[in-house]
Amino acid sequence: MPLISLVLKRQIMQDQDKTCPSSKFTKGSLLIGIKNEEEEMELLADPIKITEEVYLEIKSLGVKPEKAVRVANKCIKSGCRQWTGEKCGVIDDALDKVENQFLKNHVPECAIRTTCRWYSQQGEIACKVCPLVSTYTEYPTENKFFRDLAS
Repeated sequence: MPLISLVLKRQIMQDQDKTCPSSKFTKGSLLIGIKNEEEEMELLADPIKITEEVYLEIKSLGVKPEKAVRVANKCIKSGCRQWTGEKCGVIDDALDKVENQFLKNHVPECAIRTTCRWYSQQGEIACKVCPLVSTYTEYPTENKFFRDLAS
């Protein structure tokens, strides 16, 4: 096999194994962070697989799980509304919006860095903004006011 084919094949395989650090809360995903009192995500040194028991425990907290925890799962690229066609738009958007004084001075410990989509796109700067990113977004149909208005 020509060298160029081997290099392309390796890049394709590496790209397919990327992890989304801001996935939806589902069974089988990995719990990688817990929000602290300062509303920042404290990343776990070791991920916790979201089993049925963990899922039910977090669901019982009385808040949307994405408000309290950070979950990782396989990056589904074009299957995600954040995919730009070439890369994940979340980290680029976060880096555009965050002011430098809010970035972490250090690269936090991370359980998924070697496979992280954001790290592969932006390097260590992605890690410095990652704890500030919230997966939770409230879309109009999820908001009671907008649901009532639409009825």
